[in-house]
Amino acid sequence: MAPPTGVTFKTPEAPPAPETVPAPADASPAGPDAPAARGRRQAGAADAGAGAETHTGRLRRIRAQRPPVEDLLPKQEDTMSPFRKRFGIPYNTQGPKVRLGVLWAIAVVAVLVPQALRPWGLAVLYGVVAGAAAAQIIDANRGDRFSADRAVAAFGASGLAVMATLGSQALGIGYLILTAVALATSLSTPERGRLPIPRAGQIVAAAGICGGAAASLVLLAEYEIGALIILLVFVMVYDASDFIVGSGASNSFEGPFAGMLFIAAASAVFAVVSAPPFNEHGSDIWSFSVLAMIACPAGQILASALLPKADAHAPALRRLDSMLVVAPAWAGLIGLYLARGV
Repeated sequence: MAPPTGVTFKTPEAPPAPETVPAPADASPAGPDAPAARGRRQAGAADAGAGAETHTGRLRRIRAQRPPVEDLLPKQEDTMSPFRKRFGIPYNTQGPKVRLGVLWAIAVVAVLVPQALRPWGLAVLYGVVAGAAAAQIIDANRGDRFSADRAVAAFGASGLAVMATLGSQALGIGYLILTAVALATSLSTPERGRLPIPRAGQIVAAAGICGGAAASLVLLAEYEIGALIILLVFVMVYDASDFIVGSGASNSFEGPFAGMLFIAAASAVFAVVSAPPFNEHGSDIWSFSVLAMIACPAGQILASALLPKADAHAPALRRLDSMLVVAPAWAGLIGLYLARGV
């Protein structure tokens, strides 16, 4: 026996007994339906787990639904007036807007520089955009993308740009054909709650306004290429300055006003260099620049009026909106200007 060391060890205490938690009462109904209810709950739990695991027991990747951009951005106080909500100029800053604008300018220059492609290339480029814009107007007003109205509006707007390559008389015939086809389509495909005449009018308005703007540019290329280049420069500088300034402004006037100022600056440059067709009377360009200052924002308001609301999704229409009024007015006045031999 070992001698005592003087060290006393404490006897370990027994661990405390776990607390007894009463089992929750079964919420399933009692009676003959109780086993069936429990079976349904167990089957539902099994189905929920089946989507997350494969038959081998390994976890399956589940792609979460991406929330819309409007839910991620902080909510801002709505201070827009009813007129601005309906007819205002929306500024969508999501996406590569600057790169798309540069690519669009390159595409326009590419169809203008080669003289052989000048009328047809311009008709194809702006005809495609006009057709897409007309289709988006019909889609926004109908709420679907599957209708005969959409096809008639798209092909009608593109066809007007192509008909303009044959002259103004052919363009007038194209408008008559568009009206007849739109009316025939509305009568041959009746829809509940939609009268044929208003349907045909909406098709003609969407295709006629968008296609008319594209056709006017084609006619300008035949009249005087210098007048077309001046108009395109005016529209591009207006769109760029309007978007850059207007997208960060708290009111609806700063963007268009900035566009007007840049049109005035471009007009001063063209007046100094005596750009044709104003090479003999350089001051005449100021009359046409005032037309552009008024007609460019008017075209944007007209585009909003063609949609059910100003911020409806119509990117092709917004690419063309500032030309909807100024292009036909510019083509008509340039034709008169040249006919006078000024």
